[in-house]
Amino acid sequence: MVKLLIISILTSLLTIDSGQKGNENPSDDGLWADSLAAATTASDSLRVCHLAAQESIFADTVMKYSLIGLEIARKLNDTAKLADAYSTLGWAYSNLGNRDSSLAIYMREYDLLSNTTDTFRVAKTLYNIACDYNSLNQFAKSLKYYQQALVLFEKIGDQKNTALIQRDLASHDIIMRQYDLAKEKIMEAIKIDKSINDSTSLASDLYTLILMQFNETKRSISISELQQLDMMADTIGMIAAKTKNNLDRGILKFNYYHIKAILYGQLYTLDGQHWRIDSAYKYCDQALKYQYAVKDVDKIVTILLQKAQTSYFEKNSDIGINITDMLQQRYIDSVSLVTKIELYKVTSQCYEAKRDFEKAYIYLCEYIKCYITYLNTLNMRENANFDANVRIHELETKQNNEKEKTSQKMAQQQRITTLIIIVLIIGAILLVITFRALLQKRSNVKILNDKNQQLSRQQEEIIAQRNTIEDQRRASERANLIMFQSIRYAQHIQNAALPSEDHIRRIFPDHFVYYEPKDIVSGDFYYATQNAGLDIFVLGDCTGHGVPGGFLSMLGISIIKELLRNPEIDIMPGIILDMMREYVKQALANDEEVAEAIARGEESFSTADGMDMSIMAYDKYNHQLRFAGAYQDLYIAHNGEIIRLRGDRMPVGRHINESATFQTQIFETQKGDMVYMSSDGIPSQIGFSGVKFMSKRLIDFFKSNYALPCETQKRNITNIMNDWLFGAIQIDDLSLIGIRITE
Repeated sequence: MVKLLIISILTSLLTIDSGQKGNENPSDDGLWADSLAAATTASDSLRVCHLAAQESIFADTVMKYSLIGLEIARKLNDTAKLADAYSTLGWAYSNLGNRDSSLAIYMREYDLLSNTTDTFRVAKTLYNIACDYNSLNQFAKSLKYYQQALVLFEKIGDQKNTALIQRDLASHDIIMRQYDLAKEKIMEAIKIDKSINDSTSLASDLYTLILMQFNETKRSISISELQQLDMMADTIGMIAAKTKNNLDRGILKFNYYHIKAILYGQLYTLDGQHWRIDSAYKYCDQALKYQYAVKDVDKIVTILLQKAQTSYFEKNSDIGINITDMLQQRYIDSVSLVTKIELYKVTSQCYEAKRDFEKAYIYLCEYIKCYITYLNTLNMRENANFDANVRIHELETKQNNEKEKTSQKMAQQQRITTLIIIVLIIGAILLVITFRALLQKRSNVKILNDKNQQLSRQQEEIIAQRNTIEDQRRASERANLIMFQSIRYAQHIQNAALPSEDHIRRIFPDHFVYYEPKDIVSGDFYYATQNAGLDIFVLGDCTGHGVPGGFLSMLGISIIKELLRNPEIDIMPGIILDMMREYVKQALANDEEVAEAIARGEESFSTADGMDMSIMAYDKYNHQLRFAGAYQDLYIAHNGEIIRLRGDRMPVGRHINESATFQTQIFETQKGDMVYMSSDGIPSQIGFSGVKFMSKRLIDFFKSNYALPCETQKRNITNIMNDWLFGAIQIDDLSLIGIRITE
């Protein structure tokens, strides 16, 4: 059967066009970046991002342009392009090994497409979801989505993808150890791929068929069968050599060298020819050269495990141990359950070959635990087949026993004399063995008693250590609870010090405050008041965040309140910042340290302690806005433009240039203008894609939102920052103030 299959496939290859249309070269990120910069409309930019994500074979490039395309599609509210961005982004996550994120993205794409008439896209998305569930060892869910996708592809007559799902279902059956069902599906896939002259898919079918032969454990594989499988592997190599598509050729080359490495390792165990070991190593290394095309962690780990097992066959266990130790450190949490089982098995074998039986036993236990988990995922039909086979075996054994008894009775008389002689000889031997065994038993009992005493002492030490650790854990939990309660109370105090919404609304009727501390207490603070006929708003950003930032923010609130309560003070923001700086310097100074530093002729301060701050004072009678900033800018939406008043590049606190003063800037406003004040938390925030938000995106937000009601603007910036983070860690306190000029 296998020989006929090989001959049939080799014959069919003569009629299949080995070239694939559209030779794909790895995309040049610089070229796409230039194309994106040259785009004049959002639609053109979206088209560039989509092409870059579709044509690149590098997952990081695909992710980059998919995220840009996703943002543009959201702004344009284009459902089709949004689905395209989700599709390529899911591919990128999948090829980077992040199957959980990939599954979540594909689920979003399916939700978008579920109400459309694009059956092909829906089927493709269902297939991607099935693949992710399969990689996450959720076999029941993966089978459900595979079958749904298969029904849709058969409905629209898509033979190529029908064959693809048949091949994947065969791989699924191999995992479930249903080899007969797997073979049926592989042969169906081969039939379809030959009918449509798809040599690349045919090579993948052969790869799955060969792997099934190695996974089937009912019997060992003979040399002749291995040689037949070698012919099939060479067929894969021939197809790979003729394939023009870079990505397809890389995948087929990887598969070809993987099979050759397994074959030569198996052949060495059967005939012991050492040159086969060298070939197995060579094929492993050649396969790894093409891992850029596969980007499948499980397959790459499998190749390295094959190399480790080859070293085990060669009795050179040190190489295998180095490989398995590296794999456990880097990949143990990112591979599938089936690959993890093989990793523990090969690790145990290598340590056993090195005669390190303690570690061999540890990894054998891990192998057994994983294997039991794996067996629990298999269908119950496997167990039913096993029970039936056991019953048949019992009946055959009983029949053979009856035949053997009849034969024994016929030969019994002939063996009596021989048995008597043998019994006498055995009796003498047993006497000698028994005597030596008694002596050995006494020695073993003494050794066993010594070991039992040692184990008892070790057990007592372990119990004592466990009790100590438990006491430390409880003490740590109590300390953490006390600290958490203290910080919560500090938050209550800080919130009480900030002005209430009602208070701010009395001064600025139309406004919004977006205020998101990184930790429970914040290093950002804000304050609103009136003095000398001016409406005043202050935004501060202290060094640090959390508890240290909270302490500094309370200091800042106290000082600014004290300054602005003085009815005789000159309400010029630059002068107030100068006074604020002197207060902060005095509050953070230590008289003894200052005196010692002056005596040594050194500076006595740290420029790291202080705060960034902006002060806005509005004269509603003269429609005049006064502003001064310390490392903070003011943005004004005026006549459809965003005007940026830059603050001074020095903090409220110690600074290298002590003689410099803060400058007050004056701007003539008109009714309807929108004024924005922001700390550096939002522009500096790194999103889940690893990119900073930057001031440009914040200014784009002002341009597209300034005409909206303030409550809507607050809701929009909240949604934007939530989408930007998307599970990433918030690195700083986030503050944004918006004030509408109403008169």
